[in-house]
Amino acid sequence: MAYIRLLGEADLRTLGLTHNDVVSAVEHAYRQSARGLAEVPTKIGVHPDHPNSFSHAMPAWVGGGEPALGVKWISYHPGNLEHKLPDSWGVIVVNDPETGEPVCFMEGMYITFLRTAACAAVMAKRLVAQPQVLGLIGCGGLGKASLAVMRHVFPSLKQVYVSSKKAESRQAFCAEFDSDSCRVVPVDDVGQLLAESDVVVTSLPPVDIPPVQAGMLKDHSVFIPLDVDFSWDPAVVGEFNAFYADNVPYFRALLEKKVGRPNMPDTAILDTQEFVAEHDGPPRAPQGRVFVAVCGIASVDIVIAAQAFHRAVRANIGSFFEIRQS
Repeated sequence: MAYIRLLGEADLRTLGLTHNDVVSAVEHAYRQSARGLAEVPTKIGVHPDHPNSFSHAMPAWVGGGEPALGVKWISYHPGNLEHKLPDSWGVIVVNDPETGEPVCFMEGMYITFLRTAACAAVMAKRLVAQPQVLGLIGCGGLGKASLAVMRHVFPSLKQVYVSSKKAESRQAFCAEFDSDSCRVVPVDDVGQLLAESDVVVTSLPPVDIPPVQAGMLKDHSVFIPLDVDFSWDPAVVGEFNAFYADNVPYFRALLEKKVGRPNMPDTAILDTQEFVAEHDGPPRAPQGRVFVAVCGIASVDIVIAAQAFHRAVRANIGSFFEIRQS
């Protein structure tokens, strides 16, 4: 008989995955990719008959000393929020990398939020030294994860500005996470946030008018739109001195579509995985403004999910489902 371990969000939260664990897992996945020890196809998807909705299949294999194999299936329906439902749902299947046997089926959004925030932090800590001010545009689950991971990676942070569509949401967010050592302050004027922040992280649903417009970002700052392309106006592209992406072909195609091929910047789009593999020393000061595109690659999800599965096995956490009788 074959059984698959089932892990819900509550199970995952009991496993004790720390911010260090997640950041290290992202760095491991990136390094293995840079060494040619990973296979991470660009995600494929379908688009149900709802505005801006999608469902993506994201498989990955990561080799080396700690191999990981699996797939994430994630859906995004921004209209759900009107019905008081989450806008994102995800599940992850972990396979035995030696036999291919599915060994674990787990809730996917908990890991998605952690890994996406960690992807931003892994790059930010290599691009800017001791930032004082963080700007967050968007304060949902990904905004919360971003704040937690960034404060962990950057104890130098003294101020966090928070902007969102609804004043009550950012005020509640700031009331929950404000501290004497690092003030978390709601702002009505996104211009103030962009002008003063050393690192800006956005996590927005589709919006009619992107909040990040030309001339608003601070010089020598790092801009990381975790929503990839919802938060910034095409005119901003010409203001960046460097671009990094964890899926360069995907991001180049997105840029060409958004800004138009004739308006593409001359600056090359650099590979995030290679950059991380080559830069483990002190951060380099940003030369002008830097754009970091976290496109969403499955290798980071599957490495973290595999680690969560192994912890669950050791701690005997989760329930079981019989998938095969012989």
